[in-house]
Amino acid sequence: VAQWWHRCLFKDPAGEPARGYLKARGISAETAREFRLGYALDGWDPLIRWAAAAGFAEPALEAAGLVIRSERAGPRAVYDRFRGRLMFPILSESGRVIAFSGRVLDPAAKEAKYINSPETVLFTKGKVLYGLHLHKRDLLDARQAIVCEGQLDLITCHQAGVRNMVAPQGTAFTEHQARVLKRYSDEVVLCFDSDEAGQAAMARSMPALAAVDLPVRVMRLPDEANGSKNDPDSFIRAHSVADFRQLA
Repeated sequence: VAQWWHRCLFKDPAGEPARGYLKARGISAETAREFRLGYALDGWDPLIRWAAAAGFAEPALEAAGLVIRSERAGPRAVYDRFRGRLMFPILSESGRVIAFSGRVLDPAAKEAKYINSPETVLFTKGKVLYGLHLHKRDLLDARQAIVCEGQLDLITCHQAGVRNMVAPQGTAFTEHQARVLKRYSDEVVLCFDSDEAGQAAMARSMPALAAVDLPVRVMRLPDEANGSKNDPDSFIRAHSVADFRQLA
């Protein structure tokens, strides 16, 4: 499924909005390939139809959290969970695709900006760190882990050369994630969004890190002159990676 969505992003005409979105965010095609980004075609059942042709059974899609079973019978008793979204594969520490996060492309859309795979036999969100499979060597070399809030923050930093970084899966840090990170680093630098939600998530992450005796520092990104709040993605694009490194 990750491979098919990846091809849809790069090859399918319907993937043009996703390609345009990545270009506007400054994400190169090379970086998109490194992170195996994809595009889930819009519609109720493109994935179901592709999977049937590829020989994958519907129960397997349901067990993997890729489709949703409606309580109502009819032609849409089962439908695609991810529709018309930029797709971020979530990979295990060893580099195996275990889940997905999908971002809506229309800023005026009334649906949630992000939707994520449900927990399955493969995926427990409190046990996975986004980017770890790519950044293990960098974390070991730096002995420092910068923890950001989201996938795009991490991808922007990775492209700019900051690679001793991971992100939790949309929740506050868990003790399991902290224990995993302690294998690779001696210090954690929390760099969450500077808005109220980001600061609250950062506060909720402190106890788990303290529980495994990991020293923690907080990296505060200054607001822009117009008062707008920054996250790592917006700060690097507005300033430079050198400025970002200096704050760390």
